[in-house]
Amino acid sequence: MSLMGDRQSGSYWDHITGECLHGPLKGRQLELAPLRHMRADQALAQFPDARIARSRLPLPFGLIGGVTKLLQKLGRGRFMPPGFAGSMGTEDPRRPRLDLGLGVWTDNISRYYPLDLLKANGGLIIDRFAGSTMLVYLDPVSGTPAPVIVDVQQAEWDGDELRLGSGGSIRNGRLYDAYGAELPVAQPLHLFARWYGFSLTFPGCEIYEGVNGETG
Repeated sequence: MSLMGDRQSGSYWDHITGECLHGPLKGRQLELAPLRHMRADQALAQFPDARIARSRLPLPFGLIGGVTKLLQKLGRGRFMPPGFAGSMGTEDPRRPRLDLGLGVWTDNISRYYPLDLLKANGGLIIDRFAGSTMLVYLDPVSGTPAPVIVDVQQAEWDGDELRLGSGGSIRNGRLYDAYGAELPVAQPLHLFARWYGFSLTFPGCEIYEGVNGETG
């Protein structure tokens, strides 16, 4: 994965948990908030004044990134740069190393929803998580999974709109009631990630294994 460094204190932080792992502030904890993956057009629809930041890497780094992507494509997602795997620690063999999925967590529980199971279930899963009903869905615009805490027992797709059994709906990642009024979205902390990254960050995490809420 990666570490974030701050120049002010010279400390290094876990970019998932917000914990300081090295440096003068070791042991400190940053405040966390859910991160939503979205396309530029989705961001501009919700935040019209938003600016889009783009970075241009120096040529050598750009070439390395391009070659890495090509090798990953040729290797069907199984390629890792030389030396990377050896730096990762003991892996969890329950899922393929580069498997993609949605990880959700609280202070007491962490669970991984494999992307292939989410797709096999029509792009939506209703589950119980940390005492609440949680809907995990695959956003049809961005192509990324997201969770939302909502009291529903059933839901179905109507084009790009997810209609909820309660009469509300989810469109473009935003929650609406039965009358079309937008509602605040409650989400647990979550990350769209590779299996190795989530499982190494949350050892022994649960894995969602079926369409009826079973975990393992």
